[in-house]
Amino acid sequence: MKKATIVYFSPTGGSEGYVRAIAEKLADEVECIDLTRPEARRRSYTFGPQDLVIFGAPVYAGRLPIVEGGIFDCLQGEETPAVYTVSYGNRDFDDALLEEMDIAEARGFCGIAAAAFIAPHTFSGKVAGGRPDAKDREAVETLAAGIGRILQSGKKGRLTVSGNRPYKEAKRIAYAPQSGENCVKCGFCAGVCPAGAIDAANPERSDPAKCISCMACVKQCPQSARVVTDPGLAAIREKLETVLAVERKEAQLFFAE
Repeated sequence: MKKATIVYFSPTGGSEGYVRAIAEKLADEVECIDLTRPEARRRSYTFGPQDLVIFGAPVYAGRLPIVEGGIFDCLQGEETPAVYTVSYGNRDFDDALLEEMDIAEARGFCGIAAAAFIAPHTFSGKVAGGRPDAKDREAVETLAAGIGRILQSGKKGRLTVSGNRPYKEAKRIAYAPQSGENCVKCGFCAGVCPAGAIDAANPERSDPAKCISCMACVKQCPQSARVVTDPGLAAIREKLETVLAVERKEAQLFFAE
């Protein structure tokens, strides 16, 4: 292919990495639409039947992240071939992939393939640490090869993915990071927050009503000054590391038939 477009919501880079790797195996040119920042989601993006769009998003508690205006509502297709992907932290992707497909197909996209990949857990680097690895990269290659065959054949099959309707209840996990002693009030954290939960002029606190606990500000702060003081997060992290670090989940791939 000459060009593929990746559209993604990826606060900590896991979902972006997967969709970029898929696109680079399919096309000479990769157009990137980063919907992580709120201002990008306020624009409109339109695609036609000649385009290929690869979607990517993380899974939070079995669903897509809850952000104002939705993640992919700014996109519009016209019988546009699409690939749907989610990444999750070694527990389960539950209904998130199905939710992504439903949103996209209601907006004019036609799924030809989909995948659920593993990425380091948002709350603990010990869970799925080091992913993607060689086996994950093999799954990306398998997915890309299958997409290529479908596009070459020109046949429009029906895509089915795992998940249930109605979806499981969407939950906002409210562990809002705050500034620690090292904070120099540079406002960098406000620039990487995908939910607009941090005021650049007063970055010491996150708005818990907007925060999605993606930990982007914690992981990217140049001063390592963002912290979560809620003891509930430490308890969840300990449980995750006990339960989820013992079993390796593998990528799941789906193709239109």
